[in-house]
Amino acid sequence: MASPEFKFSQPAVIDISIVVVSFNTREILLRCLSSVQKHTEEISYEVIVIDNASEDGTVEVVTKKFHDVKIIENKYNRGFSAANNQGIILSKGRKIVFLNPDTILTENSFKKINTYMQANPEFSILGCGITDQSNRPCPIRLWEDTPRDAVLKILDLYDLSLELKKMEEMKANEVQVISGCCFVAERELFELIGLMDENYFLYNEEDDLCRRARQGGKKICFFQETSVQHLHGQSTHQDNHREKVIVEAYKSNLYFYSKYYSYFWNLALRFLYKIVFLAGLFRSAFRHLKGSDTVDDSLSLKVRLLLMSRRLNASDQKELKNQFDQEDYFSLK
Repeated sequence: MASPEFKFSQPAVIDISIVVVSFNTREILLRCLSSVQKHTEEISYEVIVIDNASEDGTVEVVTKKFHDVKIIENKYNRGFSAANNQGIILSKGRKIVFLNPDTILTENSFKKINTYMQANPEFSILGCGITDQSNRPCPIRLWEDTPRDAVLKILDLYDLSLELKKMEEMKANEVQVISGCCFVAERELFELIGLMDENYFLYNEEDDLCRRARQGGKKICFFQETSVQHLHGQSTHQDNHREKVIVEAYKSNLYFYSKYYSYFWNLALRFLYKIVFLAGLFRSAFRHLKGSDTVDDSLSLKVRLLLMSRRLNASDQKELKNQFDQEDYFSLK
């Protein structure tokens, strides 16, 4: 669990610390680290890889090929937030970069980012542009999700093209959230708001961090002058772990809703999930009978998700009820 109070045990002595969390991503991680080594110049930096108990030889290969990389080998998969926290605690940089293993640098992005943040100290978090493998801009959500957005996503009706349109319309650098695949935070931010919330095993951790930063009076910047390539989903779309990814994403969503949305919206979104899962259960049963089910449509997964959606433990109920007593019943925030 993230601590509300955190102090670094050592002073910052370099420009940036680059933290990369890996789980069975050996080949794409090697490409990522090679790109960092090739394109990061004129600043002092370190790379910290936190490996979440990979089974593909990641630790051995990284240790052999990248002697300057500090690698931490976890005995079990601690989750994305907890692993990033390990990197934060070990870091020596005045700024901390959080970089997904399925990203590739194509220019000296971190020098540009470091220079910009030094000249604009009002920003405590900065996210850069994201492109695909063809260097086309990728949609990035730069504003907080409302419960209405959550409804559209649960129903699979959310239009990603709207994000590109909104990005084009944005004039100011200041935004509400940034992409979690590559962003930079000032070291002092974590002493102000604490570490990442470890209740998020996977997904939503950057949304939570940005919300807490803004609640603490800090500003967030979308920096369009540089970008990194993102090999979308290659760090999480692993067939043998796909079911766990889906389950953990669902659990993270529920936790995020309980933390930031009103009592009414929590009940509404949970009920909507049940309807969607129930419909998916019938669809999966039909496909299972035909012998054509995939991981995302597997009968066992839908049963598991449906059972999970029924669980609302006593502590969650009490917390949501307290929110209900204190908030506008139809609050969108």
